[in-house]
Amino acid sequence: MRIAPSRLLLSALALMLGLPTGFAEGHKIGVLLKGRTKFWNVVEQGALDAGAKLGAQVTVKAPPAETDIAVQILMLNALASSGVEAIVLAPAHKSSLAQAAAAIAAKGIKIIVIDSPLEGNVASAFVGTNHRAAGEAAGTLLAGLVGDDAEVAFFRHAQNNAATGDREDGALEKLRAAHPKLHLHGDIYAGDDKATQAERAELLLSKYPATKGILASGTPGTMAMLDLLAKRQPAGDIKLVGFGFNLDPEAAAAIEAGTLHGWIAQQPHEIGYKGVEAAVALLNGKPVPPVVNVDVFVVTKANLHEPQTQALLKL
Repeated sequence: MRIAPSRLLLSALALMLGLPTGFAEGHKIGVLLKGRTKFWNVVEQGALDAGAKLGAQVTVKAPPAETDIAVQILMLNALASSGVEAIVLAPAHKSSLAQAAAAIAAKGIKIIVIDSPLEGNVASAFVGTNHRAAGEAAGTLLAGLVGDDAEVAFFRHAQNNAATGDREDGALEKLRAAHPKLHLHGDIYAGDDKATQAERAELLLSKYPATKGILASGTPGTMAMLDLLAKRQPAGDIKLVGFGFNLDPEAAAAIEAGTLHGWIAQQPHEIGYKGVEAAVALLNGKPVPPVVNVDVFVVTKANLHEPQTQALLKL
């Protein structure tokens, strides 16, 4: 008759071998992302890296696109029924996912929210970028690049997106404080459809030809606008500040060329890693702060060649 080793023995073996003691627990953790883009792929890798280091069984799921809110709700319920002890959730909509998450939390499954907050008090912890603070950094940067009565356009990401909405609010506050007479336009959205993002970038410039500064609150919009502005002459006549993650080689080249004037970089690997790390800590009975911030990195031409900035290219 085979006798299964006790948890105490497994923990002792883990310590002897230099493995994390969480390895013996083998906690099952589900990770539900918003979609399948490069950003979320890096978040996924961070979550899997944390699981490997901490000995947790991590399962990652995601709907095809960030707009598939109904699909994400179905996936959330399916994860909860799969035997996971905790779910690391990046909600595609702050209120639409709240009811389903609350029902799951009531069953004793820990909910750790990442990237953008969820309505209500169902989350045991929030891990992510302070998007309003990131937006304030972008707004401060752009305010220093345009005049008092200039026309500025927000190339917004998507309606009802909490993260990019917070960025826009933060940027608007700083721009208005610096330039009360600023003329601001904010009615055009890049959206998640790559086929139409370039068309919407062109629409913004044709609708507001006097625009002197643009803030693109999402990565797709930033890259679409960057492609369009790179064709303009003289280069750099419109000041562009956008958002991304790590440091895209194309963005780095555009900063060097003076086409892109600011890149507000998230660190998605850290978001995924710290999300799973928080879940494991909670399941092991350890305290976790209610908010775990992951810093952004503001890249400009002034710091582009500094070692810390260049290290972002390798991530």
